[in-house]
Formats: sequence, structure tokens, C-alpha cells
Amino acid sequence: MKRYGIGDTCYIVEDGEVKRGRVSAKKENSYFIQFVGSCGALQVDPEEVYATPEEAQAAQEREEKARPNVRYL
Repeated sequence: MKRYGIGDTCYIVEDGEVKRGRVSAKKENSYFIQFVGSCGALQVDPEEVYATPEEAQAAQEREEKARPNVRYL
């Protein structure tokens, strides 16, 4: 798992989309990610932070395959 420093560019998956962000802070076992061009930040676990958009997309696809197909009546 790659370690990120403050100011590093990274990618996360949020609401089914790959988004580019910047590490704005670190706290114990979490990163605070600020989206490029917006205010505020999200606290995310290190395993949810990716170095490239391709890595984030692959993780999103793995998660979608692992999620069971649920049909509601």
C-alpha cells in the first residue's frame, strides 16, 4: 500500500465515480482528501486511496462484482 504525503494527488471512488483529489491531512490511520476545485474534505481509509485513475476504476469494478444483485419488490 502506497503512503501519501500532504499535497499528493490521489484518486478515490465516491458515489460510483472516480474522483481526483489531494491529500490535505493525515490522522492516525486515515487520510483527509480534498477534491480538486472544491472546499471541504473527506476522511477515508488508506485502502480506499489510489495512485492512478486506472487503479480506482479497477477497485470499483471489483466492488461491483462482489456486490450481490438484489431485486426489491
